[in-house]
Amino acid sequence: MLHTSSRRLGAAVAATALSAGALVTLATPAANAGVATNAYNCVNALAGTVPVGVATDVTLPPTAPAGFDVPADLLDVKNKVTIPNQAKALFTQFGVTNLDMTDYKLTLGDGRVGAGSLVVAPTAFVDNGNGTSTADINGKNAAFTTPAADTYVVSAPVDFKLIATLANGSTAEFVCTNAAAPTSVGSVTVQANPATVTAKTKATIKSGKDAKVKVKVTADNEDPTGKVVAMIGKKKVGKGTLADNGKVTITVKAKKLKAGKNKIKLAYAGDGFTAAGKAKVVVKVTK
Repeated sequence: MLHTSSRRLGAAVAATALSAGALVTLATPAANAGVATNAYNCVNALAGTVPVGVATDVTLPPTAPAGFDVPADLLDVKNKVTIPNQAKALFTQFGVTNLDMTDYKLTLGDGRVGAGSLVVAPTAFVDNGNGTSTADINGKNAAFTTPAADTYVVSAPVDFKLIATLANGSTAEFVCTNAAAPTSVGSVTVQANPATVTAKTKATIKSGKDAKVKVKVTADNEDPTGKVVAMIGKKKVGKGTLADNGKVTITVKAKKLKAGKNKIKLAYAGDGFTAAGKAKVVVKVTK
């Protein structure tokens, strides 16, 4: 899949009307947004296992365009992280200055979406009065690209790395694994981009000559791929596959053309990022 110029420009496309609309859509609160609460076992060879609870709150957009480069810092990602008081005391005892969970990334399709730098000092954890302490570790989304059109559940990660930094600059890595299936913060419907299909051919050809129909399909965010079919009435009279530039020339054989006017319909089937579209041309066959 090749990127269109608007896709390649990334966040800069926010200046265009279409991309501004996409950004507004992405920033619109969704009714299905929620909090994903997950329990992780974070293991370090020397320190042992530390249970860590993470409650993630993200306001998701209800829809988003496929293949869109979402700029960083558009969506708030709020995490409440809970650890046992014993773990907090252990971190303090060993001079831990920061806990870094930047590797904590939500899943979207086959990809993962980070939330920037997620770093907190152990002193930020507030005692809950029940043997645990909680700290807010908030961030905003890293830049990412939306996947192909579909409805996706956005979930907490199965695992992530928690890095403890000591006062002397050394680090200790904890591998955190979800104790159960990750819960979700909601879902997003990724929509295919509308296709613009244009077609042109000679208005008049001589009897016995083939008609050459030049078709071009364009869309935002991704260059369209796939097939275009030519129809006269309900009969298929030609087909072709789009090149990387979204163009194809379809030949309609002379034997499939009648004398007089022939209305040729061009139907683009669409792909994972671009919706189906159609166009038509009229060819007059003369003697």
